[in-house]
Amino acid sequence: MYRMDPNSCYVLKIRLLGNPKKARKEAMCFYFEKVIDSDLTNYEDLVESIIVQYQPRYLEVAHVHYYDEVLKTFPEIKSDQELMYMFEKHAKSKMVQMFIVYWEPSEPYEPIIEYYSDVHIQPKNNVDQDDDSYLRNPIPENEHVGIDEENIYLKEEPKALNVVLLPDKEKDQDYVVD
Repeated sequence: MYRMDPNSCYVLKIRLLGNPKKARKEAMCFYFEKVIDSDLTNYEDLVESIIVQYQPRYLEVAHVHYYDEVLKTFPEIKSDQELMYMFEKHAKSKMVQMFIVYWEPSEPYEPIIEYYSDVHIQPKNNVDQDDDSYLRNPIPENEHVGIDEENIYLKEEPKALNVVLLPDKEKDQDYVVD
Protein backbone atom coordinates (compact mmCIF):
# COMPACT_ATOMS: atom_id res chain seq x y z
CA MET A 1 0.00 0.00 0.00
CA TYR A 2 1.35 3.42 -0.99
CA ARG A 3 1.30 6.33 1.45
CA MET A 4 1.57 9.91 0.27
CA ASP A 5 4.38 12.14 1.47
CA PRO A 6 2.79 14.90 3.60
CA ASN A 7 5.37 17.40 2.32
CA SER A 8 4.30 16.92 -1.30
CA CYS A 9 0.60 16.18 -0.77
CA TYR A 10 -1.92 18.77 -2.00
CA VAL A 11 -5.70 19.09 -1.86
CA LEU A 12 -7.11 20.21 -5.19
CA LYS A 13 -10.51 21.87 -4.91
CA ILE A 14 -11.70 21.49 -8.47
CA ARG A 15 -14.62 23.16 -10.21
CA LEU A 16 -15.73 21.75 -13.54
CA LEU A 17 -17.08 24.45 -15.81
CA GLY A 18 -18.80 23.99 -19.13
CA ASN A 19 -19.07 26.35 -22.04
CA PRO A 20 -21.11 29.28 -20.62
CA LYS A 21 -22.95 29.61 -23.93
CA LYS A 22 -24.26 26.05 -23.59
CA ALA A 23 -24.36 25.58 -19.81
CA ARG A 24 -27.56 25.86 -17.83
CA LYS A 25 -27.81 29.13 -15.96
CA GLU A 26 -28.85 27.62 -12.62
CA ALA A 27 -25.88 25.23 -12.49
CA MET A 28 -22.64 27.17 -12.57
CA CYS A 29 -20.24 24.33 -11.90
CA PHE A 30 -19.63 20.92 -10.41
CA TYR A 31 -17.29 20.85 -7.42
CA PHE A 32 -15.13 18.00 -6.12
CA GLU A 33 -11.87 17.53 -4.24
CA LYS A 34 -8.86 15.42 -5.15
CA VAL A 35 -5.76 14.68 -3.07
CA ILE A 36 -2.56 14.20 -5.05
CA ASP A 37 1.16 13.82 -4.50
CA SER A 38 2.94 16.54 -6.46
CA ASP A 39 6.12 14.45 -6.75
CA LEU A 40 4.30 11.67 -8.59
CA THR A 41 1.84 13.70 -10.69
CA ASN A 42 2.41 15.14 -14.13
CA TYR A 43 0.11 17.36 -16.19
CA GLU A 44 -1.12 14.70 -18.63
CA ASP A 45 -1.93 12.17 -15.90
CA LEU A 46 -3.78 14.74 -13.81
CA VAL A 47 -5.95 15.90 -16.71
CA GLU A 48 -6.56 12.33 -17.85
CA SER A 49 -7.66 11.23 -14.36
CA ILE A 50 -10.21 14.06 -14.27
CA ILE A 51 -11.45 13.46 -17.83
CA VAL A 52 -11.90 9.73 -17.17
CA GLN A 53 -13.89 10.45 -14.03
CA TYR A 54 -15.90 13.41 -15.42
CA GLN A 55 -16.14 13.01 -19.17
CA PRO A 56 -16.54 16.01 -21.47
CA ARG A 57 -18.99 16.13 -24.36
CA TYR A 58 -18.01 14.97 -27.80
CA LEU A 59 -14.97 16.87 -29.14
CA GLU A 60 -14.69 19.12 -26.07
CA VAL A 61 -11.19 19.93 -24.81
CA ALA A 62 -10.24 20.44 -21.15
CA HIS A 63 -8.52 23.69 -20.18
CA VAL A 64 -6.93 23.71 -16.71
CA HIS A 65 -6.69 26.87 -14.59
CA TYR A 66 -5.87 27.63 -10.97
CA TYR A 67 -6.56 30.65 -8.82
CA ASP A 68 -3.44 32.66 -7.96
CA GLU A 69 -4.26 34.30 -4.62
CA VAL A 70 -1.35 36.75 -4.83
CA LEU A 71 -2.05 38.10 -8.31
CA LYS A 72 -5.83 37.49 -8.14
CA THR A 73 -5.72 35.85 -11.58
CA PHE A 74 -6.55 32.49 -13.16
CA PRO A 75 -3.41 31.28 -14.99
CA GLU A 76 -3.88 28.41 -17.43
CA ILE A 77 -1.76 25.29 -17.02
CA LYS A 78 -0.52 23.63 -20.20
CA SER A 79 2.64 21.80 -19.14
CA ASP A 80 4.41 19.97 -16.33
CA GLN A 81 6.53 23.05 -15.59
CA GLU A 82 3.45 25.23 -15.09
CA LEU A 83 1.92 22.55 -12.86
CA MET A 84 5.07 22.45 -10.69
CA TYR A 85 5.06 26.26 -10.53
CA MET A 86 1.46 26.11 -9.27
CA PHE A 87 2.49 23.67 -6.53
CA GLU A 88 5.40 25.92 -5.53
CA LYS A 89 3.05 28.90 -5.18
CA HIS A 90 0.75 26.92 -2.87
CA ALA A 91 3.46 25.16 -0.84
CA LYS A 92 2.38 26.79 2.44
CA SER A 93 -1.35 26.16 2.24
CA LYS A 94 -1.17 22.75 0.46
CA MET A 95 -4.55 23.61 -1.09
CA VAL A 96 -5.21 24.75 -4.66
CA GLN A 97 -8.42 26.14 -6.18
CA MET A 98 -8.52 24.67 -9.69
CA PHE A 99 -10.90 25.14 -12.58
CA ILE A 100 -11.37 22.69 -15.45
CA VAL A 101 -13.18 24.27 -18.39
CA TYR A 102 -14.58 22.03 -21.13
CA TRP A 103 -14.63 23.92 -24.43
CA GLU A 104 -15.22 23.04 -28.07
CA PRO A 105 -12.12 23.45 -30.27
CA SER A 106 -14.21 24.93 -33.09
CA GLU A 107 -14.93 28.02 -30.95
CA PRO A 108 -12.27 30.50 -29.79
CA TYR A 109 -11.43 29.78 -26.15
CA GLU A 110 -12.21 32.49 -23.63
CA PRO A 111 -9.98 32.00 -20.56
CA ILE A 112 -11.32 32.59 -17.07
CA ILE A 113 -10.89 36.22 -16.08
CA GLU A 114 -13.09 36.18 -12.99
CA TYR A 115 -15.29 33.68 -11.22
CA TYR A 116 -18.38 34.43 -9.17
CA SER A 117 -19.62 31.75 -6.87
CA ASP A 118 -22.86 31.86 -4.95
CA VAL A 119 -21.69 28.86 -2.96
CA HIS A 120 -19.41 29.75 -0.10
CA ILE A 121 -17.53 26.70 1.10
CA GLN A 122 -16.78 26.80 4.79
CA PRO A 123 -13.69 25.12 6.15
CA LYS A 124 -14.42 21.95 8.09
CA ASN A 125 -12.36 22.99 11.10
CA ASN A 126 -14.28 26.14 12.05
CA VAL A 127 -15.89 24.86 15.25
CA ASP A 128 -16.85 27.57 17.70
CA GLN A 129 -15.83 26.87 21.27
CA ASP A 130 -18.45 27.16 24.02
CA ASP A 131 -18.26 30.49 25.79
CA ASP A 132 -19.94 29.30 28.95
CA SER A 133 -19.54 26.18 31.06
CA TYR A 134 -23.23 25.67 31.79
CA LEU A 135 -23.53 22.35 29.91
CA ARG A 136 -19.91 21.26 30.22
CA ASN A 137 -19.38 17.85 31.84
CA PRO A 138 -17.71 18.25 35.26
CA ILE A 139 -16.21 14.73 35.03
CA PRO A 140 -14.76 14.38 31.50
CA GLU A 141 -13.57 10.80 32.04
CA ASN A 142 -17.24 9.74 32.28
CA GLU A 143 -18.10 11.42 28.97
CA HIS A 144 -18.58 8.28 26.88
CA VAL A 145 -20.25 5.05 27.94
CA GLY A 146 -18.48 1.88 26.83
CA ILE A 147 -20.22 -0.97 25.03
CA ASP A 148 -20.24 -3.22 28.12
CA GLU A 149 -21.71 -0.48 30.29
CA GLU A 150 -24.65 0.10 27.94
CA ASN A 151 -26.21 -3.27 28.84
CA ILE A 152 -27.10 -2.08 32.33
CA TYR A 153 -29.73 0.21 30.79
CA LEU A 154 -31.44 -2.46 28.69
CA LYS A 155 -34.70 -3.85 30.04
CA GLU A 156 -34.76 -6.84 27.67
CA GLU A 157 -31.97 -8.84 26.12
CA PRO A 158 -30.83 -7.60 22.70
CA LYS A 159 -32.39 -9.41 19.74
CA ALA A 160 -30.71 -10.06 16.42
CA LEU A 161 -32.32 -8.34 13.44
CA ASN A 162 -32.25 -11.38 11.17
CA VAL A 163 -34.16 -13.65 13.58
CA VAL A 164 -37.91 -14.16 13.30
CA LEU A 165 -39.34 -14.04 16.80
CA LEU A 166 -42.13 -16.34 17.86
CA PRO A 167 -44.48 -15.72 20.76
CA ASP A 168 -43.16 -17.12 24.08
CA LYS A 169 -45.77 -19.91 24.23
CA GLU A 170 -44.38 -21.50 21.04
CA LYS A 171 -40.71 -21.52 22.17
CA ASP A 172 -39.08 -24.89 22.73
CA GLN A 173 -38.18 -24.92 26.44
CA ASP A 174 -35.59 -27.72 26.00
CA TYR A 175 -33.54 -25.79 23.40
CA VAL A 176 -30.39 -24.22 24.84
CA VAL A 177 -28.61 -21.45 22.93
CA ASP A 178 -24.81 -21.84 22.76
